Amino acid sequence: MSLLRILKFIALHPLNRGGRLSVVFKFIRYQFATKLLESKFLVNWVNDAKFLVSKGETGLTGNLYCGLMEYEDMSFLLHYLRQDDKFYDIGANVGAYTILASGVIGADSVAFEPLPLTYDRLIDQIKINRIEHLVESNNSGVGDKADTLEFTNNLNCMNKVNTDPNNRDVTIVDVITLDDYYKPTKTSFVKIDVEGYEKFVLKGGVNFFFNENVSALVIELNGSGTSFGVEDNDVHKIITSFGFRPVSYEPFSRKLSPLESYELGGNTIYVKDIVSAQQRVTNSESVCIRTANNLEL
Repeated sequence: MSLLRILKFIALHPLNRGGRLSVVFKFIRYQFATKLLESKFLVNWVNDAKFLVSKGETGLTGNLYCGLMEYEDMSFLLHYLRQDDKFYDIGANVGAYTILASGVIGADSVAFEPLPLTYDRLIDQIKINRIEHLVESNNSGVGDKADTLEFTNNLNCMNKVNTDPNNRDVTIVDVITLDDYYKPTKTSFVKIDVEGYEKFVLKGGVNFFFNENVSALVIELNGSGTSFGVEDNDVHKIITSFGFRPVSYEPFSRKLSPLESYELGGNTIYVKDIVSAQQRVTNSESVCIRTANNLEL
């Protein structure tokens, strides 16, 4: 993403209303700091939860500038999830969603991150938030069968299952299926961010996703499945076959609205029961976004 696009994204972000100039200066200060100091920065994020961030960690720095980088999806998780629920973070990267689920809400989480170096950063985030007792962390991938797969190493937060036979900068990773290990017994929220491999995660979790306790899903559908011969519409059809329906979410009004189809080019929120989901988000407690000038949401 170009510098101009980054600044535009930051300036127009909904949580930066009324403070756009100051957040642009925050961006500039952080850029200078990371160039001058080869160190990690501890950031107070939401309520008492924190994250550690260092140069190049694009999956986290957006939350420093914008409060919640994935505004609608992260807000929905914070308003929907309860302490007695369970969160499955498939493609956790360094664990932003796991921090919100377990560090803010206090729910149990199951996090999957296949690449060892990124997994180590995930563990750092878990330790700094003292949520080891709440998070089951897995240094593995999730797919349609128990297997080993090659994952790329050189795409930062967009590393994925390798499809280039000439690429040797890869890591061999163990892959499991959800159906082999998990039968949810409590209300469960799932986030899937696997850079085009979504169909295979879903195929390996047919019983898991049909389970009535799995009630909410956030998934990225941005065309990247074509590298695996999969169209976004095919993935959407599989998801709806489990009983999910796509919705949009407006965090300040806490209103869920049904959608005709998935969101093009980004994340889509799916729920099985929009009425009960609306009741949940309406009745949840507010959280304090410290990286958005202590804004209550």
